[in-house]
Amino acid sequence: MTRIGRFRVGLAGIVAAAAMAASYAAVQAQESWLVGTWEATADMPDMPGAPAMSMTWTVEMAEDGTYAGSFTLAAAGQSRTEEMSDISVDGDAFSFTVRIEEQGQAGEFVFEGTMAEDEVSGTFEAGPEGMPAMMTGTFSGARAEGDGA
Repeated sequence: MTRIGRFRVGLAGIVAAAAMAASYAAVQAQESWLVGTWEATADMPDMPGAPAMSMTWTVEMAEDGTYAGSFTLAAAGQSRTEEMSDISVDGDAFSFTVRIEEQGQAGEFVFEGTMAEDEVSGTFEAGPEGMPAMMTGTFSGARAEGDGA
């Protein structure tokens, strides 16, 4: 291969890598709407008399495109903060899991929802980890006031 031919092949590789990087960045920017702080309330229609629950979660995105977050649940004058896991975004849909451990028992909340005009809504299930849900409900909320994301 001539020097000019190697240059063209090398240049084509650089252009292809730059295009892939730009495409990756565009996908990440598109999916980053979940980044920020959200406040929501939960309703459990199958549990009459259950205390009102409020939730706040904050999501961050790492440079590699993965999400991390913290989740705070407040009910009956008490609150608890846990890490979020399995955070995913697909268009305007999202999901995440919050695992808890209490007195040696592991449980999890699994949330699935959608976003429209900076408001979120969806469903959640809760129960022992790896077992069928014992509790289900719905949630709705919005980006936290002052969150400029």
